[in-house]
Amino acid sequence: MERSVIQYGQLNENQKLEVVEIFVDGFGHLMSFSKDREVLKQLFLQALNPLYVYALVEEEKVLGMLGIGTNKIRPIKLEIDLCKDLFGSFKGTLICKQMNAVFQRQAVKADTDIYIDVLATSKQARGKGVATRLLQYSFDLQGYKDYYIEVLSKNMNAKLLYERIGFIEYRKTRFSPIALMGFGYPIKMKKVVK
Repeated sequence: MERSVIQYGQLNENQKLEVVEIFVDGFGHLMSFSKDREVLKQLFLQALNPLYVYALVEEEKVLGMLGIGTNKIRPIKLEIDLCKDLFGSFKGTLICKQMNAVFQRQAVKADTDIYIDVLATSKQARGKGVATRLLQYSFDLQGYKDYYIEVLSKNMNAKLLYERIGFIEYRKTRFSPIALMGFGYPIKMKKVVK
């Protein structure tokens, strides 16, 4: 069975929905503004950048997703009109502005840097090399040499995977809103690809 990495914009509608479901499974618990999975799926279906989000596909089934950012673009941007439709004018505007302040902030500095913004696998594909394959895909992109990723301290499986493929820890942020929510503190990691 051949696995292919495909840009989000090249996926069919069902596959795009699978990517969003994987994203919501992996990151929905961090979205304190809504726990409604269907609302989150509607919100992020249009928020994912068609050129900077990728899916690992095997026999038409999405196994995992990767979103990369550069010093110029990030892979997630919420649309204000959709936020207002889903949450009402005031709350929707607030959510959109706050989330885009996070999702659109410059994550890396140099033209040769890549930020692994999001990386998630389907529940059925965990432990089967999907995350490793997606990371390797990003390492093979031309013109980049420094790779950055952030992991929460309570996600030891992910941290161990990143260390195994060459990422090293360079900063911990023990006091952060995420840590206060009980998900662990952010750990920033870096890998240099020659």
